[in-house]
Amino acid sequence: MKSNHVTRRVRTALAATICASASIAAHAQSSVTLYGILDSGVEYVTHAAKQGSGTLFRLNTGNRINSRWGFTGKEDLGAGLRSIFTLESGFATNNGTLQQGGRLFGRQAFVGLESDTFGAVMAGRQMTPMYRFFLALDPLNYSSYGLSAQDAQFVGRADNALEYLGHAGPFELNALYSFGYDSTIANGAQVPGAFRVGKQFDIGARYRQGPFNLTFVYEQRQGTTAASSGDSERRYLAGGSWTLGNATLYAGYELLLNDIAATLAASPPQTMAFGGLRYKITPAFQVSAASYYHAFRTVSAHAISSGVNADYSLSKRTTLYTDVTYVINSAKSALSATGSTTAVATGANQLAVAVGIVHAF
Repeated sequence: MKSNHVTRRVRTALAATICASASIAAHAQSSVTLYGILDSGVEYVTHAAKQGSGTLFRLNTGNRINSRWGFTGKEDLGAGLRSIFTLESGFATNNGTLQQGGRLFGRQAFVGLESDTFGAVMAGRQMTPMYRFFLALDPLNYSSYGLSAQDAQFVGRADNALEYLGHAGPFELNALYSFGYDSTIANGAQVPGAFRVGKQFDIGARYRQGPFNLTFVYEQRQGTTAASSGDSERRYLAGGSWTLGNATLYAGYELLLNDIAATLAASPPQTMAFGGLRYKITPAFQVSAASYYHAFRTVSAHAISSGVNADYSLSKRTTLYTDVTYVINSAKSALSATGSTTAVATGANQLAVAVGIVHAF
């Protein structure tokens, strides 16, 4: 009897060990990561009104990088295949409100499959190829005075989107199709019987090898009403970078064509060219400088935005920054130093200065 009792105890212990081992193995095959970025600082902007010369002095969020928190995860399905997801929420640190039109997960919300051989296919609200690829090509490090201030689509996302991301050696391909790119505006999503309303498609390719990055992107968005669904915004982009020791050189070009009447004010037809330099003075301290030149096609107008950034890392997670930008507008131009967050009187020049802190977790 004692022998049988001992045998039962051994079997029970062995079964518990096997179950625990199986649980640990299953856990090791999947992972979920919580992450976030907090950015807050003081900002000074001149001529920050469509009329007159009002000066703005404020505590602002996202001067260097927009604040966010999120979850990302993957599960190993075997044979080099994984399921993936990301839920990412944007918010303002100065008042705690949601950004991206009040969406809970407005920055990203997608699920998909990823293969070592064939790349990734994802479905949901996602970054566009224009955003994903030019993130590495902005001399001002995608600060609020950099590429996003020149054209808001440099931080574009699309609702209801299918996206593919793949690579072959140094070549990468990113393609996106949206059934309705903005669900927060009337007719901005899928409309029965009006297939072209609110549709968007993008394709981007880049070559990255050693110190070189060469990138091309095309984006097209249709009008968001039945009457304008045959009209479109079309963006043709090319850019590149070259790293030489502690310095990286940048250059890029955008051609924007637009025949959607409702979006002409926000996205006027234009050409934009930019160039700049980023230099790492020490491992903890780097500076950047860039200029962005605009030539507007429907009016005789041009503008140039020039900026300098300085970053000092207190640790791997915490950085202090200073950003300074000055915009020169011709008589018919009204380019703001901060993009859509502040206005500027037509023909007025504008100075913007931001000092703040970024912490990542």
